Amino acid sequence: MKVDIYKSATSSNKYISVRAGDDVAKVQTSDPDFAKLVHQNSDVEVTQGEHHAGYNADLIIRDIEQHGYHLHHVKRNFS
Repeated sequence: MKVDIYKSATSSNKYISVRAGDDVAKVQTSDPDFAKLVHQNSDVEVTQGEHHAGYNADLIIRDIEQHGYHLHHVKRNFS
């Protein structure tokens, strides 16, 4: 599945992915940090069954198929 990724304009560790080409403005979340978004990447390939450090491809695909989006919360270690 190809996805487009957007970053929250108000929270530097929150991202949202939608199916490539979908209108992210139509996505409704209860988190106000996703009210204003900045485009990050387009047409990123997410392949079911692939496991990478930091994200679960199967979960991203499932969320997008069920809800139309997937929310990412990136953890940063400042130590």
